[in-house]
Amino acid sequence: MRSFHFLQSTPRHLAFKALLLFLFLFLLTGCSINKALKVEDRTVVEVPAMISDVSGARIIFVGEAHDAGAHHELQLRVLEALKAQGKHLAIGMEMFEQTSQPALDAYTAGKVPEGAFKKVYALSWRYIPWEMYADIFHFAKDNRIPIVGLNAPRELVQAVARHGFADLTKEQLAQLPPGTNATVSENYLRFMRGYSPSHGKDAEGFRNIAEAQMLRNVVMARRIETYLAADPDRVMVVIAGGAHVRGVGGIPSELRGGLSYRIILPPMPPLNQGNVTREDADYLLIEPF
Repeated sequence: MRSFHFLQSTPRHLAFKALLLFLFLFLLTGCSINKALKVEDRTVVEVPAMISDVSGARIIFVGEAHDAGAHHELQLRVLEALKAQGKHLAIGMEMFEQTSQPALDAYTAGKVPEGAFKKVYALSWRYIPWEMYADIFHFAKDNRIPIVGLNAPRELVQAVARHGFADLTKEQLAQLPPGTNATVSENYLRFMRGYSPSHGKDAEGFRNIAEAQMLRNVVMARRIETYLAADPDRVMVVIAGGAHVRGVGGIPSELRGGLSYRIILPPMPPLNQGNVTREDADYLLIEPF
């Protein structure tokens, strides 16, 4: 009752700011995720059992909704558990492009102050607050775990989203891994419509956006392959949006060379406990919110 009286007697703009702060803190902290659906046999398991099961793979994909604090907390728990097992870790992140790699290396080596790295983050992933990933960054720095920038160059992704992959110039193609092809199938278009039906106002526009997403998947897959080939002892935890790490239509389906991987996904349209399959993920998180 006291809180209600406070809001009644507080100027409207201050009450609104207080509400925004509360909502931000709620999103930031969220509620801990403690259980997951093991898709293979539809059993519900505790998070430590899930981590133990996936820990033998070279690549562990842990998907997220970018603004969900509970997903980032779960990602950190995965990293901490694998580190405790003695795994030689790397963290692959959708949030950074390869051009950010010198800054990422300097930060995890403790050679630059946090304030400088925050500026790199703000330029790379401008719409999600630093605080969402801060604990992951601090864990990487404290334990000297490399962070690997995976994403395709932003200007090329935007160019493809506007005009399609076929419109890229030779100079633009030269910025991509050799042989990169981001053309999409009808199956992939159906996949895109399933989780993001609002993209694209017409068929051509929708296809261009689908090609831009595919470009990101292919480039991230090539970056993962290259990094792990150069360091055979590494285990990479890949942190990216759920649609990018889904087994169907995501980065895993673009991997080459027989790298072993496991996939942990949060629920996301159209996936839920009732319809998720082994093609989508190994585990689907059970959210308590």
